[in-house]
Amino acid sequence: MKESRIEALYVTSRESGAGSMILALGLMELLRRHYGRIALYRPLVFRHKPDSDAETLLATFGLSQSLEEIRGVDEETAERLLAEEGIEALLERVLEGYEALRERYDFVLCLGSRIEALNRSLGMDLNVELAKNLSAPVAGVFSMEDQSLEDLEESAALWSRAIRQQGAEIFLLCANHCVPELAERTLREREAFDRYDFHLFCLPRSRELERLTITDLMENLPLEWLAGEERQKENAIDGFRLGSMGPGRLLEELRPHEFIATSSDRSDLAAGVMLSALSTAGTLGSGLLLCGKRPAETLIRLLEGLDEIPVPLLYSSRHEHELIPKALEIKPTIRPGNRRKIDTALGLFVEYADRRRIEERLDTMRQEIITPTMFRLRLFERARSDLKTIILPEIEDDRILTAADRLLRRKVVNLLLVGGREEIARRAKKLGLDLSEARILDPGNEPLKERFAELYYECRKAKGVTREIAMDRVGANKTLFATMALYDGRGDGLVSGAIHSTRDTISPALQVIKTAEGYPLASSCFFMCLPTRVLVYADCAVNLDPTAQELAVIAQETVETAEKFGIEPRVAMLSYSTGESGKGADVEKVRKATEILMSKRPDLPVAGPIQYDAAIDPAVARIKMPDNPVAGHATIFIFPDLDTGNIAYKAVQRSSGAVAVGPVMQGLRKPVNDLSRGCTVDDIIDTVAITAIQAQEPGR
Repeated sequence: MKESRIEALYVTSRESGAGSMILALGLMELLRRHYGRIALYRPLVFRHKPDSDAETLLATFGLSQSLEEIRGVDEETAERLLAEEGIEALLERVLEGYEALRERYDFVLCLGSRIEALNRSLGMDLNVELAKNLSAPVAGVFSMEDQSLEDLEESAALWSRAIRQQGAEIFLLCANHCVPELAERTLREREAFDRYDFHLFCLPRSRELERLTITDLMENLPLEWLAGEERQKENAIDGFRLGSMGPGRLLEELRPHEFIATSSDRSDLAAGVMLSALSTAGTLGSGLLLCGKRPAETLIRLLEGLDEIPVPLLYSSRHEHELIPKALEIKPTIRPGNRRKIDTALGLFVEYADRRRIEERLDTMRQEIITPTMFRLRLFERARSDLKTIILPEIEDDRILTAADRLLRRKVVNLLLVGGREEIARRAKKLGLDLSEARILDPGNEPLKERFAELYYECRKAKGVTREIAMDRVGANKTLFATMALYDGRGDGLVSGAIHSTRDTISPALQVIKTAEGYPLASSCFFMCLPTRVLVYADCAVNLDPTAQELAVIAQETVETAEKFGIEPRVAMLSYSTGESGKGADVEKVRKATEILMSKRPDLPVAGPIQYDAAIDPAVARIKMPDNPVAGHATIFIFPDLDTGNIAYKAVQRSSGAVAVGPVMQGLRKPVNDLSRGCTVDDIIDTVAITAIQAQEPGR
């Protein structure tokens, strides 16, 4: 089973204000001991808000990224994509930014954002869905204020179940804001929590981390800085006080680090607060806010004349009775310049998290999650790496032209459209498409038609085809015309079938392109994109009842296809029995095919004969074939005949919601792929990208 060291984590919270930044700081410090180049990524961002979390992590750990490089999709764009194109479009956009970082960094630490409106509209936790699609295990934080050990275990169980139901993997869960007794107990009884397959730990409430600063207020309220030193913006606030009383009484009741809000005409109160702060016998407040009318310039000049302004002065045109309730709703943040908070957070993580277990988990091996969106995006990236020209003969179909427009805009392939130039231009204009970058191959071009007819005649004269028959067939059949263009080297691959049958698409390819050297037959496979992995099924579309020798060839072709698309081959040769449990001609065919395959590719992990449940389910595999590394972990499923394969892929597709990409033809000298007549535009795009990748040189 191919497994890889963890390359990403997704830090997210169950609710706003839970304290995910403490976890991000602690993990980043730990990760730097294991990985060279670490990147931050914020998949969802707020367009009009500063990202103090990202700024803090960049500054604290000296990361070289720019804030722009960290930012994924803003919430307004996310809402538009969801409304107009659906969640796949949003996931694809987020993945593009993530994959760009993966190419240049050893590890990506993703920071979640709580945008509850999106969660409600989708009926799921979008951060968890993003984590799954980024193949990044979840490092989650939830708040546990004034709750017991039983509450902790119940909350952890509920949230972990919800995360797994969405198909994501859990790395650790952290309960924050716990009462000290609970945090200390879980620290003492750490071994009791080893029963979880993820690390669960508690952090106690921290007064330092729960204190707001003046910067927190300024980022959330309409406040203006009037006087004070820049460093005072990080003054901690230990409470709020309305300045509605006289100076004497207020100074008697004022507590250290309280933030005072009063009317702008209370110059007497402002003077008293400043004097008290300057005196060794007085109390130092954290800040003074004047509200209402703009304060007199004389007060500002007096303050500017002081050698030191002990309490920063701020102003708002809003009333203090309106501002203070809003201030109480603000969640405290950890900012780049606030070393006290940063050091406090790091200290809590070091004390209460089991760093040894976290490091072991980082070093353990895991199977990578591959979602349908991730698979599609990697198809596009792979196709772009070595642009190939794909021929599309069915320009009469609007789906083909729409797909062509999108493929060209995304620069996935070069395209050769078969049809009249004027007809293509007219249809593109009607549909609002830009096909100017596509090359055109006109089947009405007589010299071209004559050349293709002569080539076809040379290929098929041994089968009784005359020059006249060749000319008639090439002139009457656009798919054959396109196939001859492929044969003549004018393109690298061909995709058809949106308005033609499989036979119409494949027969010309088998007659002219023919199978590659060493392959006596062509076959097909489907990429079955399940929520968290991609499987390969074969043969589900071409060979009716293959012999054992042919079944081995199909398996070998499918392995090469899987390898070309980055899927680690673990081959299950399927039958109605597992191992030695069954007898009969059908199971003997599969057993013989397995032996042939293993003799040709002794390096391959293969299981056969094996039943489908034993091939895919580890629990069943432990009973039916306990010592085989493929059992329970197969990625390639070779069906014994066309009936079984076709029924199985459609049953899985319809009953599980899997995305079936294919059929993908295998074993031809040049790739030719067939579309379903019910295909969508996305199906066409995927098939064209797959065809382009098949046309690339081995090893790309």
